[in-house]
Amino acid sequence: MWSWIIVAGMMILSMNACGNSRPLPTAEDKSTHVVLQAAGSNSSIQRLRMQAERGNVEAQFALAQAYDRGRDVPKDKTEAVRWYRLAATQGDAFAQNALGDNYWEGTGVPKDDTQAARWWRLAAAQGFAPAQHSLGKILSGGGQGVRTDKTQAYMWLALSAAQGDEEASRQGNLLSKQLKPAEVTNAKKLVQQWKPTRARVTINRIAQ
Repeated sequence: MWSWIIVAGMMILSMNACGNSRPLPTAEDKSTHVVLQAAGSNSSIQRLRMQAERGNVEAQFALAQAYDRGRDVPKDKTEAVRWYRLAATQGDAFAQNALGDNYWEGTGVPKDDTQAARWWRLAAAQGFAPAQHSLGKILSGGGQGVRTDKTQAYMWLALSAAQGDEEASRQGNLLSKQLKPAEVTNAKKLVQQWKPTRARVTINRIAQ
């Protein structure tokens, strides 16, 4: 357990040194911000849709959230997935994570664990903690058609734990007991060497 805490602590220090210590806003924060920016016209949803259709990634994500939760539009999981996918293909970590969740749950799309892992991996690579947690779980042996890799699973859980995810820390502790000492050593090296890819998670103001 102590080795796990040390690894997580080292990651926090490393992330601070790289200027990545400030946590990303939540999906709720992001979609609310975009909706508020879109407000002020006669119809915020129509305005949001117009911006989304023009390719604004934040508007696409916010519109997906609206359909996902039934905010000012009828709840439509299939339509939500469509907009999540458009934002995800532009590199948005929030949308990539949400799309992974939908594939995992079979919501709005047929259940597909390999697709879930694919989209979680893209978001995890940007440093998105929820995706790192989910990817760590599925790589530890929880996904149909997904190759188990407990060393990689440990790494992703450690990275999520370093951002304050207590459940990822607990699962990482349990997983470490299943690994050989050499595997744990290798996993720790992977954690220390890991760097996020260029993220597209900024919240931009929707054009007037």
